[in-house]
Amino acid sequence: MTFLESQQELARRLNADFTAITNGTHDLLALTDLKSWINLAILRVWDYARWIFTEDAVYTETTIDAETAEEYYDYPDNWISDSIFLLRVENKEGKMKIYDKIRYEDFIKYLEENEEGKDKIFTDHNRFYFINSNAYDGVAGRKIEVWGKKRAIQLSNNTDLLPFSPDTDQEENSGNETIIEIARSIALASEKFKKPNESIQAENRAYAMLEVIAKREKEEQAGYQTKDRELFDNPPII
Repeated sequence: MTFLESQQELARRLNADFTAITNGTHDLLALTDLKSWINLAILRVWDYARWIFTEDAVYTETTIDAETAEEYYDYPDNWISDSIFLLRVENKEGKMKIYDKIRYEDFIKYLEENEEGKDKIFTDHNRFYFINSNAYDGVAGRKIEVWGKKRAIQLSNNTDLLPFSPDTDQEENSGNETIIEIARSIALASEKFKKPNESIQAENRAYAMLEVIAKREKEEQAGYQTKDRELFDNPPII
């Protein structure tokens, strides 16, 4: 579903003439209202669950040296703070190894009490992520792979795709319908309509649908890793 199609569908559900809205002749709604409600609905859905489409990877070719490595690395600009859920570092055999995430306070305490400790651990704090460089075994030229959660998208162009249409307009699931329904509930609760009871009903329906979708996606994510398969393959390279 495109941004334009979502605006048209929202107008239909609000029993509003989309052509009049587009022309600026509607007596109640403006095009900016529809766009704002849809983007707000996307934000709410984005934070509702750990959706696959919110995940992002950085697989940096920047080498790191155990002797000169920085103690911290910048978070990607478009990532939510403290959202890293997977970090791997290349070992001396050239294989990517998972590092365990621990609390920032525990990470600092560990390094203070174990100056040469080689536990494969990392943490994130204040838009940075920290890796225990002692675990690199003193070998230079390591690569880092990091997975985190992107910030919610803001649709602006009519051809922009809603989150549950990650690749093409023809590829989508009922998640996009929940976005429209949540946008409708926001509209009904606004000063434009002042229909709080209908808003609550629409919101409840939307989140009930969203819960079904989130449960299904969680089950799919559980199948990401098998005993003999890498957790992720071919992350983007920057």
